[in-house]
Amino acid sequence: MASAQGKTVLVTGAAGGLGKAIAEAFFAAGANVVVCDVHPQRIASVEEEWAKSYAGRFLTQQADVTDEAAVQKLVDAAVAKFGRLDVLVNNAGIMDDFSPVGACSKEKWDRVLNINLNGPFLASKAAIAQFEKQEPAGGVIINIGSNASIHGFKAGVAYTVSKAGVMALTKNTAGFYGDKGIYSIALLLGGMNTNITDAFAQGMHMEMFQKVQASQSPFEPHRHLPVESVAKYCVFLTDKDISPSANGSCIVFNNNWPEA
Repeated sequence: MASAQGKTVLVTGAAGGLGKAIAEAFFAAGANVVVCDVHPQRIASVEEEWAKSYAGRFLTQQADVTDEAAVQKLVDAAVAKFGRLDVLVNNAGIMDDFSPVGACSKEKWDRVLNINLNGPFLASKAAIAQFEKQEPAGGVIINIGSNASIHGFKAGVAYTVSKAGVMALTKNTAGFYGDKGIYSIALLLGGMNTNITDAFAQGMHMEMFQKVQASQSPFEPHRHLPVESVAKYCVFLTDKDISPSANGSCIVFNNNWPEA
């Protein structure tokens, strides 16, 4: 695995699921890790777990990524504890309920776009300000995208638009900041067995879901993308010899589902 020895890495939405796996991969690579999550019970759980193995190398904070002041406070806390910030992984996100545009409530649209797109925007804005002023300057942003970033018929309208926006955010950021040593990369992920599907707890738009399912090969258990594999890839992309050449890349990493 690539080394992240001595780096400070911030992972949003990281007290469970994919985010936690990413955090633990960076621990294994030698990094200090800062995580936030909106759920206080999840934060308490990882604090207890990591205190046994990573004492002094992590910082946890409850934070809502849609709150600009909370995001800035998180970045400031990371720098206060570890001296700098080297990597931001914009992982926090939610799924929608497969509602098409005619059935999507304004409340659902706002919530999904706020977390999935405004969150990465706010975190990137705060991180880049830190990347520019620290010595030596520079940093890496990894945005967690989706099959829905490039396929228009893999989820509901809100999730699809949010993840397409994440890809655009990645490319625009890469274009402006690359020559400043600040690199922006997206991973466009396939299906995973994570807590993002909490959105289905109150049901889903079955007609849309069935049409999406009928338009592609079935998603079977062997198609699940291991969160550990995604986490290893995140570490790899922050390697000093890799991140400059990956700048602006939106990398499909989906266990070939749907088939290429």
